[in-house]
Amino acid sequence: IEGAKDSFYEGEKFILRFAFDSQYPTEPPEVSFVVRVPGWPLPETGTKNATGNCPSQRKGGEWPKRWGVRKHHCPIHPHIYTNGHICLSIIYDDWSPALGVEAVCHSMVSMMSSAKEKEPPADNTMHLDSGTTSAKDVKGWDFHDHEA
Repeated sequence: IEGAKDSFYEGEKFILRFAFDSQYPTEPPEVSFVVRVPGWPLPETGTKNATGNCPSQRKGGEWPKRWGVRKHHCPIHPHIYTNGHICLSIIYDDWSPALGVEAVCHSMVSMMSSAKEKEPPADNTMHLDSGTTSAKDVKGWDFHDHEA
């Protein structure tokens, strides 16, 4: 997916991974961002003058030092974890068989476009420390931001 015009993500590109099991379309697919895209260089860190060589970081994009070293190609967003997991209700509790890949992609772009800041989730480290590899195995997603 590509970041929407006039959003924090304009000019940036990201890849979503969809995994469908035998319960689809009754149950949602597992959706996550691809953490490391083969062939893409890692984004530049600690700079306000990024070259734009990495598709997930626009030219001139800032990567504040407080975020640490970026070892992934996921969007920096309050609802997107650095392991690719996404906190978005339509791919969990609010799933409907009427939804499909296109609707999920549109919802993802919409969620990213509504970001009020470009920051990782406040509980990113705790989420990573949980060791959960599948977002579907995460218990207790808190879908508190109904504006996304």
